[in-house]
Amino acid sequence: MLVQHPHDIRLPTFSKPEIKVSVSESQSPKSIAQAWLDKFSFVLASGDVSRIASVVHEDSWWRDFLTLTWDFHTIRGVQKMTEFLLTNIEGAQFSGLKLQENGQFAPSLQTPIDGLDWVESMFHFETKFGRGKGMLRLAQGGDGAWKAHFIYTALQELKGNEEFVGARRPHGGNNSLEGGAIKGNWLDRRERRKDFIDEDPTVFIVGAGQSGLNMGARLQALGISCLLVDKNARIGDNWRNRYRTLVTHDPVQYTHMAYLPFPSNWPLFTPKDKLGDWFEAYASLMELNVWVSTTITKATYSDVEKKWNMTVKRGDGTERTLHPKHVIFCTGHAGEPKIPTFPGQDTFKGTIYHGSQHKDASIYKGDLSGKKVVVVGTGNSGHDIAQNYYEAGAGPVTMLQRRGTYVIQASKGLFMLHEGLYDETGPPTEDADIYSQSLPIPVQFALNVDGTKHIAEVEKENLEGLTKAGFKIDFGHDGSGIYRKYITRGGGYYIDVGCSQLIIDGKVKVEQSPEGIKGFEPNALVLADGRKLDADIVVLATGYDNMRTSVQKALGDEVASRCKDVWDLDDEGEVNAMWRPSGHPRLWFFGGSLALCRIYSRFLALQIKAIEEGLSSP
Repeated sequence: MLVQHPHDIRLPTFSKPEIKVSVSESQSPKSIAQAWLDKFSFVLASGDVSRIASVVHEDSWWRDFLTLTWDFHTIRGVQKMTEFLLTNIEGAQFSGLKLQENGQFAPSLQTPIDGLDWVESMFHFETKFGRGKGMLRLAQGGDGAWKAHFIYTALQELKGNEEFVGARRPHGGNNSLEGGAIKGNWLDRRERRKDFIDEDPTVFIVGAGQSGLNMGARLQALGISCLLVDKNARIGDNWRNRYRTLVTHDPVQYTHMAYLPFPSNWPLFTPKDKLGDWFEAYASLMELNVWVSTTITKATYSDVEKKWNMTVKRGDGTERTLHPKHVIFCTGHAGEPKIPTFPGQDTFKGTIYHGSQHKDASIYKGDLSGKKVVVVGTGNSGHDIAQNYYEAGAGPVTMLQRRGTYVIQASKGLFMLHEGLYDETGPPTEDADIYSQSLPIPVQFALNVDGTKHIAEVEKENLEGLTKAGFKIDFGHDGSGIYRKYITRGGGYYIDVGCSQLIIDGKVKVEQSPEGIKGFEPNALVLADGRKLDADIVVLATGYDNMRTSVQKALGDEVASRCKDVWDLDDEGEVNAMWRPSGHPRLWFFGGSLALCRIYSRFLALQIKAIEEGLSSP
């Protein structure tokens, strides 16, 4: 029986609406959406929050990013919505609500699943502090009235503090030596800014991967100076240094970075070294200030001065102490590697290492033929490493599976996830980003159940072959597939780029051990049930710890103790501490896939800008 989780929900059903497009269009999706938006505007302007019940269903949801508060919230139900608005509506001062008039997100009737129909539309609005976009989804109740089932509002820019993009782009054509000869031309000034000779950075970013680079670009577009530090020798090494066969697991249309999409001839999936080179080029083109080969040696925070003291050691051995107002940890959405130890491990005559240390099986010293390899773990890394060892000539290669894993094929199901939204036929990326985040996360889980079943039907042959080979398939806690596993666990799935067929063909073996590993003998692993797996090489693809562990290692116990755990969902159904307040003042966590880093870098940059402009108190 399915165990009830806090974010398991049952979606309501409504009777099929009757929409007639007549000459007057009195019952068209556009007229229905406009009538609702007019009424919604009146309710917001009236200040009487009790009137919200006239425009939303009893079981309704409002997901809000930075318009009602300087945080993320998902509010469910009329009563909680009324209570929340009572505290926050006056400060927001909504105005200028306007429907999207054309394109994919103009008003339309949609049927996301059987029994659930709604009129949906993107809309635009203003608040006291900024401008935003949102999505409305209206369902017709038994009384024939159209009311909101889901509302999404997301701040996009701050009035008077807009990004320096588009029509507001910098001039850049000044031929004079700004600031006099001592500060020189553009190149001279660029070098001074990069070394922070004249000032401290406002924001100190730890890590120059996709998280840090997106974040730096967003902040600088808002006029906020930032320094990125990275322990690696080159920008992009966080990808270059990973295992040789790695490629991105998401298609190119989904993985663009802020302000600079990939070229139209870029491959669908990017090899790791090519992506590393793109990161290096991106940092240069975005004029980001990056110090490579740099590590943090000391860090303290003053609650009185509201500033950090960050001492770093650079590649040339020199030390600098900087005083930024904010620190953002962009070291990946996970923490330190989880490296278990087992009884008898020191007696093992073979090689044991964690998956994070894997480079390429072909560099193994000696002939791999006949070498028995056991990969512990069946996530993305475990599969890729097993495939790498098989293709390098090792054998037998065995994957040790403790619990079920969700498998989706990169050639089929993965494209189905993004179809019509992030593909060659999709809308502008910025609108797709609004739409993709517009439903509450628990609602996304519920809607994904139907989509996961459809993908399973398309991939039936692959799934049946895996099951027959002894691999345990798990479709997620409630059958909702990959997204719930990613956002709550950060793993538990495999995007199949070839290893599944090796398993089906018996070229990579699978052993089940629900209770895990008991210990080691000189030439074997001993499983919990007493079975033994002969092994020469054991790779522990056992994942990573909570991101707080990265802060603890770099900034110390005192700072880490004030932070919340990162990832999984809070009581409202929003992601804990990521892209939003961490629990420690002026310390932020930022990470995720390339797409999530593009999307949420806007929101974190706006939070920091609001603090710096005195609009918000951390």
